[in-house]
Amino acid sequence: MDPRDLPALADVVLRLADVCAELAVPYAIGGAVATSFWGVPRTTQDADCLVAVPAVAYQRLADALNGRGFEIEQSSGPQPVTVVALLEQVRKDKFMSLSCRATSVELFVPVVPLQESILKRAVERLFHGKIIKLPDPVIAAAIRTIRERAVKGLDIAELVEAAKLSRWQLEDRFRRAVGRSIHDDMLRVRLNEARRLITTTDLPLKHIAP
Repeated sequence: MDPRDLPALADVVLRLADVCAELAVPYAIGGAVATSFWGVPRTTQDADCLVAVPAVAYQRLADALNGRGFEIEQSSGPQPVTVVALLEQVRKDKFMSLSCRATSVELFVPVVPLQESILKRAVERLFHGKIIKLPDPVIAAAIRTIRERAVKGLDIAELVEAAKLSRWQLEDRFRRAVGRSIHDDMLRVRLNEARRLITTTDLPLKHIAP
């Protein structure tokens, strides 16, 4: 099954990746979209996601998932993602069943801190090695900085200096990992913040425009 034939699944996977990028934590995405990417057809429309989030960030993870339309699948009906539910999932060492756009998502949150070698073994065990990517730690750090500082003012030169790479190297690795340029990602963060301010505050537009 070609991922291009799965618009809902592709959209859900992009939402998952956006959640993980916002938190700037190691993650891996498997399931139908990943096996299709590797040339193994699947008839199911599902996604699996392993995200290594520290306990102190569980609330941010819950908020990010809820904000992008994910819900917990329960016999009594869909429920919002909560810190209590995440803690229970981690304690049981099992997947959490989520849904978004009528697409099933199995979320696995391991106990962290997690060594890279352990994460890779978990990926092999859970996804049989068929994932789309594991994030570049340098790019994860750049994403975190952009999420925290782009709205207040951030120069790309600062990201280049922190990464200890040339501008070209950082731009190339960022685009390959994220799918867009650093400038476009910074603009996206500013536009999202402007949208939030417009819908939740009474600030005049001249004070909101990114």
